[in-house]
Amino acid sequence: MRIEGDAALSSPREAVFAALLDPQALQRSLPGCKELSAQEDGYFARFVIGVAAVRGEYEGSIRVRRAQAPTHYDFELQMEGPSGFLEARVETELAEQGSGTRMHYSADAEMGGMLASMGQRVAGGVATMLVRQFCEAIDREAKAH
Repeated sequence: MRIEGDAALSSPREAVFAALLDPQALQRSLPGCKELSAQEDGYFARFVIGVAAVRGEYEGSIRVRRAQAPTHYDFELQMEGPSGFLEARVETELAEQGSGTRMHYSADAEMGGMLASMGQRVAGGVATMLVRQFCEAIDREAKAH
């Protein structure tokens, strides 16, 4: 499944990038993230999601593939839970947009188990909602930086 879009953030690009690098800000911004702890090659993450067939607790890892200040933040996400698994490669590009930031994101995701049986339209809708929540939250975190 491919997910792609843009989000307009009111915070300056450097502040958004700094918030993405801050583990506490990142944890507060990721919808349903209950734990985010540093590991040698990224983060251990635990999520509790309460949306449709995605409902449940998921554990896995987030590995930063490329963090190029202040323009790119690319990562891999691997999660597993009662409804299946999710693996995604996410690329983000941060561009100045007036006094704010345009965040362009694209992700290639694979799902298995019951998650895969949701269908791309439902999964895409859930993913779009979660990405929107993340973008709003990371913008709030960037303003606090």
